[in-house]
Amino acid sequence: MRKVRRRTRRKLKVVAVDAAMLFLASQLTVVLHDDAGSMAAPDQSGVRVEAAVLDEQPEENKESETSFFVYSRDWDSEDGEILLKIAMAEAEGEGVEGKAYVMMVVLNRVWSDDFPGTIKDVVFQDGQFTPIEDGGRYWTTEPDAECYEAYKMVLQGWDKSEGALYFCADRCSSWMEKNTEYLYTVGNHSFYR
Repeated sequence: MRKVRRRTRRKLKVVAVDAAMLFLASQLTVVLHDDAGSMAAPDQSGVRVEAAVLDEQPEENKESETSFFVYSRDWDSEDGEILLKIAMAEAEGEGVEGKAYVMMVVLNRVWSDDFPGTIKDVVFQDGQFTPIEDGGRYWTTEPDAECYEAYKMVLQGWDKSEGALYFCADRCSSWMEKNTEYLYTVGNHSFYR
């Protein structure tokens, strides 16, 4: 029953757009590119046109729908602040894209059935993000200009994360190496799913 509700909620997220997204969509003209290099302008909701017609695709194309699907960015200002702070705490020296990748790991977890369904619940899940534990950097850091730039990219649909659900700096745990698939390295972080 919980999975059915979560799937329903995920589908509703596709069409739901909060006031911030409407404002952003009305203020910016953004052209998004798919992996093939063709361009698709967002519709009035900020969701790419291809995403609006997912249900009309033939069944054989359903498996690849996530390759171009842009999930809704419909969180509130509290969750936005949490996303900014965790990105800053985890990736302070990693530049704009490094911070955006951390944000996408959090969002990929929100959109996954295997993790909690909100940004706050994902970030504060026990044992998941080191800067949260024992009065870590999360509690004392303030997002910088790069962090806000990364946040803006993510709000506009940027996602090169390939569905990454985990990342680690320097040496990764043996659990990570045995139980997940390595995807890529950006700066000092290796990403996995």
